Amino acid sequence: MNSKDIDSISLEKLREDIDLNLSSMDQFYQRRFDLSIQPHRLQFNAIIYIASGKGEHFIDYKKYRFKAGTMFFLSRYQVHQFCYNPDVTGYVLAFSDETLFFGNDDSLKDLIVTAFSEINTLQDPELALLGLFQALWHEFNNHDLPFGGEVVRTLLRTVIIKSLVREHQAKKNLRASAARSTTFYQLKSMIESDFRRSRNVNEYARALGKSCKQINKVSKENTGHTVKELLDHRLLIELKRLLAFSHYSITDIALNLGFNEATNMTKFFRRHTQLSPKQFRMVCRANEVK
Repeated sequence: MNSKDIDSISLEKLREDIDLNLSSMDQFYQRRFDLSIQPHRLQFNAIIYIASGKGEHFIDYKKYRFKAGTMFFLSRYQVHQFCYNPDVTGYVLAFSDETLFFGNDDSLKDLIVTAFSEINTLQDPELALLGLFQALWHEFNNHDLPFGGEVVRTLLRTVIIKSLVREHQAKKNLRASAARSTTFYQLKSMIESDFRRSRNVNEYARALGKSCKQINKVSKENTGHTVKELLDHRLLIELKRLLAFSHYSITDIALNLGFNEATNMTKFFRRHTQLSPKQFRMVCRANEVK
């Protein structure tokens, strides 16, 4: 890996029957301490549940304060950073898409993907979900229990549906048809894979076999934003990540993200943040966790 880039970590597989890793906070720090306290990009999904203690956690370039009952939801490719506090207890749950979903025709797939992309943290004030994490812990660490992998998968989905999906539905009633939801998931996947190469809405519409009007309608129904706004938002997130956490020069970042010139990137960034890339990087470095 280029030393300028953000460190990236892959999922450790501790069981043969499921692509999932569950650790207590103590175990996690013992295995991943050096990396965990530095900004790092995930190649998997993760849930962090705080059972006791207080502290801070960084997701991308934003600082979150947590207490008992706080849950963090991290989707693949997000950058985050732990602030070590030995008094904090809880669980770190890491898993692949394949573990979470029952194939491409999973009826809850679009809801879960959308909720993960829009919500990073929730509060479980009465610690009502702690029992589910304890049940997960028991099943995950007792390899001889029959059908353990399926029980773990079911408990994982229960945690996500009871917390993340319900919260997302409470904030926004997704009324798009199954076909439109599928189109939105495809659109989000294309934006994730192609936003560096193209931010032309017409290209995304053609690739999906839709008109610009159709995909903008789907985007507005699911997010309240146009496709162009989604593309700009995704680009801005990556730009902030690289400015905050990598050591690439501003010119290199501009080229990496498909800008012809660094000045064009600066205009784009200033239009959305009222700061120059250099000013944003200086602010991030000034607040960097030691």
